[in-house]
Order: sequence, then C-alpha cells, then structure tokens
Amino acid sequence: MKVLKILGLIVASFGVVFGLVFFLYPYINKEKYDEIMTSQAFNESDYPMRVGEKTDEELFLEFRHEIDMLRATNQELLLTIDSLELIQEDLRLEIEEWEKMEDFFPVSGNLTSTQSTQQNETDRMGNEEFVERVKSLLNLDEEELAPIVSEMAQEQLVRIFHNSGSIQREKLLRSLEPKRAAELVKEVM
Repeated sequence: MKVLKILGLIVASFGVVFGLVFFLYPYINKEKYDEIMTSQAFNESDYPMRVGEKTDEELFLEFRHEIDMLRATNQELLLTIDSLELIQEDLRLEIEEWEKMEDFFPVSGNLTSTQSTQQNETDRMGNEEFVERVKSLLNLDEEELAPIVSEMAQEQLVRIFHNSGSIQREKLLRSLEPKRAAELVKEVM
C-alpha cells in the first residue's frame, strides 16, 4: 500500500509539473513560442469567411443571388437549345429539298436509264413546280451554286435560264465556267 501511495505521489507531481510547463511555456521560452505560432499562424486567405463575420441573412441573400444567376444561365441555355433545334429542323428540311433536287437534276451529262426516266419526268413536270425549284436553286450563293450547275446537262441549263429572272440569269452565268456560260448564251440566243 505504501508503494501505491509513493507511486501516486510521483504521478501526481509529474502531472502538476507537466501542466505548469505547458501553461508557462510561452513565458519561459518566448522566442521559441513566437516562432512556433508564426509558422502555424492562421492564414486568412485559406479561410475567406470567418464564423460570425456575416449574418445568416447575408449568407442567405448571397446564395439566393447565386441561385438566381444559375437559373438565368439555365434559361439562356434552354433558349439556345430550342433555337438550335429549330435550326436543325430547318437544315433537315433543306436536306430533304436538296435530295429532291438531286432526283430532279442528274449528276452528269451522261444519262443512264434511271436518269433518262427522271429527265422525262422533269419534262412532264408542271412549269410552276419547275419555277419554284429553280428559285430555290438560284437562291444559293454563287460559290455553292457553281459545283451544282457544273454537273448539269446543257438542256437543263437552258430550261433554267428560260424560267428565271434577269438577276437569277446573271447569277447562273457567273457561277458557270466561262466556256459553258458562252455555250449557254449561244444556245439561248
């Protein structure tokens, strides 16, 4: 029992000395304490917002503003998606129209049996429908029109020339190679 009392007294005195050193260390070795504290100082840039710096209402208003901005951005993106869907639909319709025009205009001057059948169908096509197709064709830019008309047969070019207005005729002639344009003018006159 006496041993336990001595052991308890040693542990208690060690605890008291340790506590005194722990609490008095900043005063005993001030230079070392300042060095440790500056190396582990609180860096405000690491923690941009301290507790108690802003009220709950201010934080709520900030978050509300951010949410409103995100909603506005989301709405803009949805409108962009809608406009892109409309453009996609317009392009799809234009592709279908071009595919119909490919059926109307053969790819080269040499007609195969299916192309000659298509040629006969275009000959029988009503003049109004033909004029509408010519208008849509000649609404293209000259750069886009040039490769198309360069592949057309001379008879088709003559028919297009006769069924178009003066501005469209000029565009047609400008988009042809000079030799083919001269041949077309000779044939028309």
